[in-house]
Amino acid sequence: MRNTANPRVIEWALKRCGKTPDELKNTVSPRVQQWIDGEGKAPTFKQVEKLAKATHVLVPYFYQDEIPKLPLQIKDFRTFDAERPKEPSPELYDVINQCLSRQDWLNGYLLDIGSDKLNFIGSCHGIQNDAVQCATVMRNLLKLDPGWAANIRRDAAVRRLREAIEHVGVYVYAGSYVGNSTGRKLRVEEFRGFVLSDEYAPVIFLNSGDAYSAQLFTLAHEFAHLLFGETGVDDVSAGFSDKRKEIACDATAAEFLVPAAMVHNVFNSMENDDAIAELLRLTKVSEVVVLRRARDLGHINNAEFDGFYRDYAARLKNALKQEEPSRSSDGGPRFYTLQQNHLGKLFPESIFTALQSEYLLYSDAYKLTGLSAKSFKEFFRREGMFV
Repeated sequence: MRNTANPRVIEWALKRCGKTPDELKNTVSPRVQQWIDGEGKAPTFKQVEKLAKATHVLVPYFYQDEIPKLPLQIKDFRTFDAERPKEPSPELYDVINQCLSRQDWLNGYLLDIGSDKLNFIGSCHGIQNDAVQCATVMRNLLKLDPGWAANIRRDAAVRRLREAIEHVGVYVYAGSYVGNSTGRKLRVEEFRGFVLSDEYAPVIFLNSGDAYSAQLFTLAHEFAHLLFGETGVDDVSAGFSDKRKEIACDATAAEFLVPAAMVHNVFNSMENDDAIAELLRLTKVSEVVVLRRARDLGHINNAEFDGFYRDYAARLKNALKQEEPSRSSDGGPRFYTLQQNHLGKLFPESIFTALQSEYLLYSDAYKLTGLSAKSFKEFFRREGMFV
């Protein structure tokens, strides 16, 4: 361990969080570049503390002889290419840590109160290659029949699927940035979701910065991982993954959301353009998912798929603008609406029950939810739980 901060670690910390020395000149020091270059006086401990806060790196790491290695804490299901980072961003790393901490507490709490194991975790492990059977298991568990999303909007479809998943005992969190730190955005290009398998407190995290249609597929995909008893981080592309590990989850999610029988019935009763529009209405998935299903099930050929896809891609850039969350008068999302979306229904209920039984201290409840004492009380009041 060094007596002064390691210049190489300072440089690594800035690169890891995507910041430049110039961006830290007002919040940390105008001498950050000099520290990296090893020129002049080394940073004081107070300055290192500011540097740690700005880069989301623990203070002790700056005094190590070697650059820290902070690999992803869980399995990585993503397919990396030259443009993707080789290590997780501080944002992804911290969100996974938060969810692992919550899961650790939930697991102990549920065991202590005598909760039963969730018998569906890993229940499809031996039949991963049978997408129809796995999707049937998912459909029966979630009690969502084919066409369940037909008469609701895409945002409502995401909420309904999430509620169905939480109803069977899965804790679903969602967010587009780390906790309440609006400056720490979760990049969809890095990940769309992750899943932490557990027989008592399984967790799904959904990157809500994504389009609703993509969130719908991600939720189904992550739930499929739980049926296979798997933990990991996903980049679930709208057109399905090319990575072998993900094929079973993609196939199960696709069959659950856009059943083959539905595709055949619709395409056999109308022209291709109308069939695609009807499947979009019935399922609320993205257009490219419908196109993939139509092609894979033999209703359009590769040339037709390419033509439809080019048209879809031209319109895709406007999708997120049309699907913005509820916003406050200053243009930002409403605070308690965001908390409700982030925490879901099941986690606050568990926190509330633990408080009422005096199993959990209020100070620990604030830490687990990421809320201040005042906002904690108001959030639970709005949820009909008076603490």
